[in-house]
Amino acid sequence: MSIDYDVNSFIGKWVDDYVWCDSEYIKLEQSILNIQKVYPYPTDIPRDMIVFLYQIIDLMMITGWENFAIDKINADDQTDMYDRFERFKVVISCVLSGENINEIEFGYNPY
Repeated sequence: MSIDYDVNSFIGKWVDDYVWCDSEYIKLEQSILNIQKVYPYPTDIPRDMIVFLYQIIDLMMITGWENFAIDKINADDQTDMYDRFERFKVVISCVLSGENINEIEFGYNPY
């Protein structure tokens, strides 16, 4: 386990508690999108950042999503785990391709 591992982070809650936490996801997404700001396309993203992204993707690739809970910010939110994961995949894709995330409409919007 990494010295930087935080059980209360999005990844900590995902791995340890089988929970998608919207409030922690926002922090993760903002960190991922910050990579795009610091290294705008076509600037090469440093290898350690690519490894970081891959490790997150690897942790998210699981089966049995029906066993996961969703800790929602908005109790009226009707989106499901698949909507959330779709947004996550598009965020990663935008960082790697240089596409502007603000031009994409999502079913799931945690903001």
